[in-house]
Amino acid sequence: MQLWGTTAAGRIRWYCSVCHQTQTRRRPDVIRSNRYGLFVRWLIGTQTLTDIAQRYSVTLQTLNRWFLPFWTVTITPVFFHHDIDVLIIDGLYVESRSSCVLIGKTPTAVTHWVFVERECYGAWRSFCCAIKAPSVVVCDGQRGMRAALRDTWPKTRIQRCIIHIYRLSTGKLTRRPKTDAGYDLRLLMHALLKVRTRRQKRRWLRAYRTWEKHYNYFLKERTIGQQPGKKRTWWYTHRNIRSVRALIDNAIPDLFTYIGHHEIPRSTNYVEGGINSRLKELLHRHRGLSVHKKEVLVATFLSRKQGQKPTRNVN
Repeated sequence: MQLWGTTAAGRIRWYCSVCHQTQTRRRPDVIRSNRYGLFVRWLIGTQTLTDIAQRYSVTLQTLNRWFLPFWTVTITPVFFHHDIDVLIIDGLYVESRSSCVLIGKTPTAVTHWVFVERECYGAWRSFCCAIKAPSVVVCDGQRGMRAALRDTWPKTRIQRCIIHIYRLSTGKLTRRPKTDAGYDLRLLMHALLKVRTRRQKRRWLRAYRTWEKHYNYFLKERTIGQQPGKKRTWWYTHRNIRSVRALIDNAIPDLFTYIGHHEIPRSTNYVEGGINSRLKELLHRHRGLSVHKKEVLVATFLSRKQGQKPTRNVN
């Protein structure tokens, strides 16, 4: 066999002096690798099927045939053998009420993920049992998640996401509260975002306790009513403000773990902004895929995020 130029596609051609025919060598492993690269470029990149088809002078049907074997590939996370200092965890629904992915990430790389039916205590417990206990966990404080963390990793410290606390309080208080209690609490939530030192923490807690004491009787006001065909009943008049107060009281023990430890982020933006936002965009772009194919998309994206450089400006 001797070199005999190249084909129109640029592949090396070989000539046989015995049978006087030319041919090209086929490498199934190289072909599969190249096609998988195209599959990933389309699945989690910015190129469309039409762009790839035009670039390689093939039809869309040919591309679909090339990509068909890759939908059955099972992608699992690489197990981290070293100890984890800070782990940020969060969940994202791939398909409403049928598929959810639980994601764990350090400030530098994705460490673990698992697909479950829904975000609950059992799902988070199985997630925690699959990896080593970190020193600190940063989370949004979902009830089942917190219970699973306490039972599985009892020695791990928890940092509640301050951004989630702020957003939940804004949803209850609105941006323009109608009462003085709501307005003052809204100012306290704004001040919470600026707490960075132990001195600021003490000032904020003192201001919050003062607010609680000042509006104690106001928050106990009740509204008495009667439903048709039922007995006379009552409810608290300012239920939204009471709800925000309960939210803060439950979060305070784990709200300021980051103070004095610059390596601990105070929000889950490493996952929310660096992972979930991009996954939501990809799932919207590829809307119409089956649940299984969406999970392949998510697993492919997360596998590419293992070992990635840390995201900037997430605190």
